[in-house]
Amino acid sequence: MRGIATIVVATGLALCATAQVRITEAVVNPPGSPDAGREFIEIQSCRPNFSLQGYWLIGIDGDLIPGFISPGNIHWAVDLSAYSTGSNGLLLVRDGNGVLLPEPAAETAVAVISFAFTEAGMGNDSYTVALVRGFTGQPGDDIDADDNGTIDNELWSEAVQAFGWLDGNAEDVVYATQLNGLESPVSDRTIGGDVWEPDGIIFFQNGAIIVADIGRVTGAGDLGPFRTDNEEIVVYNGTPPSEFNRQVTPGNLNPGDRPAVEGDVNCDRCVDDADLLQVLFNFGGSDPNTDINGDGVVDDADLLTVLFNFGSGC
Repeated sequence: MRGIATIVVATGLALCATAQVRITEAVVNPPGSPDAGREFIEIQSCRPNFSLQGYWLIGIDGDLIPGFISPGNIHWAVDLSAYSTGSNGLLLVRDGNGVLLPEPAAETAVAVISFAFTEAGMGNDSYTVALVRGFTGQPGDDIDADDNGTIDNELWSEAVQAFGWLDGNAEDVVYATQLNGLESPVSDRTIGGDVWEPDGIIFFQNGAIIVADIGRVTGAGDLGPFRTDNEEIVVYNGTPPSEFNRQVTPGNLNPGDRPAVEGDVNCDRCVDDADLLQVLFNFGGSDPNTDINGDGVVDDADLLTVLFNFGSGC
């Protein structure tokens, strides 16, 4: 181990694991009506066929209407434990059977869960969507008892990622930043004094994020294909890949993104020295991001997976 430690110091390779699962795309208000049956949330793992045991998607209301609606209430909760991502690392979570266009890639796993986001659909007003682990609550539970915008009742063991936005009502709240996610503030979504409410969000592997209104491609029907608006759009964290041409791609890799790779420990889509060093650094431990086969311990089996796939994706 002394030799490995020397290599780590000399190379300066980062051994901090990246989250293995993330939200990559979501449409909460598709063009047309009703929303229910046509909304989706796309999940991505950096390893293929990744078990989502313990992962949940939850929706949290942010509207405040005294005597009627209180912010912080869990609107819906979807247990992903029975599902895994596909061989490309994607899982498309749907609340209807109608195939959205463009059709999902053959390698994508698709979970159709009736009323996943409730019969009325997800909110596109003041709302938060979060990916969490170890959720112990249920719809109707309140995570913000005093309605001040601060979470005081955590019903999960880990907040993985989230997104959310306000609809312009000063009394509403959003919880995305407290859940390791992105909030698109009203100030970024004001045109001519009017606030526009986003219909969807896209996360790219290069770190860029798009929040936008969404419409139909010319000639498209209620199931798409859809595209982002030219004006009602905000870009965060850099520039989207050059391949992006405003398309919405449910169940397909986002433009510029690369598929999952077996043995990719640090989620850079390349199995190389960094992955090998992370396994060796955590050898004998139980770090879940380094435990490739999910047996609870980082051991020879995980090391062999990296070695067998060394160079893949690079």
